[in-house]
Amino acid sequence: MSSRRVGRLALVSLLVLPTALVAAGAGPDEGTATGQLVVGGKQTALAHAYARAHPDPFDKTKERIVVVLSDTPLPPEEFLEQFPGLKLAAKGKAHVVSVELNADKAITSGSILHDAFATTESFCGAGTHVFKAKTFDAKIVEGTLGTEKPVEFEKKKFEYKATFRVPVWRRPTPTATGAAAAQTAPGKAALAFVKAATSGDKAATKKLLTRDAEAAKALDGPQAKDVLKMLGMVNPRPAVAKVENVWVLGNGAEVTISGKAADEATSHTLILALVGNEWLVAQEMSSPWF
Repeated sequence: MSSRRVGRLALVSLLVLPTALVAAGAGPDEGTATGQLVVGGKQTALAHAYARAHPDPFDKTKERIVVVLSDTPLPPEEFLEQFPGLKLAAKGKAHVVSVELNADKAITSGSILHDAFATTESFCGAGTHVFKAKTFDAKIVEGTLGTEKPVEFEKKKFEYKATFRVPVWRRPTPTATGAAAAQTAPGKAALAFVKAATSGDKAATKKLLTRDAEAAKALDGPQAKDVLKMLGMVNPRPAVAKVENVWVLGNGAEVTISGKAADEATSHTLILALVGNEWLVAQEMSSPWF
């Protein structure tokens, strides 16, 4: 499991209708894939491909590309997540291969998202993944992905191999910025969450979280007081909190908020989900995944 995901989980463990219309942006264009994923003897077809680019954390002049292969189409909002398809995989609604490539076409990480790996939240980062490129440029990634050999994880063997061709998607311009961003429904929901989270009001905070948010689950546990304290520390003070940008992708939104937390300047990112007619916070982080 990646260090960023482990860090997020460790942090959490301590821890009406829109008044302004917001246009929903599209996620990555779907590519094509042909292959098979086999986990514990269960075979699924890998028929859908997506690719998302982000800056290389070790060299900002270069990019890394996450290639996602799935047995089912993934909605746009999945691409606000660190591992697109993970939540669907946990519900048995998707079976996904996710591989990150650097500018040299080398694999920096790879994962299998599958409900067979229940004890690790359907995430498996084991195995050696192999990429053979046919096309690899700023617009298209094409080639073959697969495991070097069958791998055993949680007493289940898995392997996969697929050919694919997919256009590369990059972060679009924000749906709204500045004062306009603050007036969007996701922007208002984010500010309401910041106010509740810094007030120490458990009921008000939980009401603004999605049911499956890690923080919402933690607020029902024995460490609820510690979680409330942590949320109060990491979120900016409401009086100086300012919505900077809002991105809307399908039924998901990303909101960046600046301000001061614990008397230090901070930039905070909230991921929201549209549940019915309400925007609720699904997760928060210090910086976006891409």
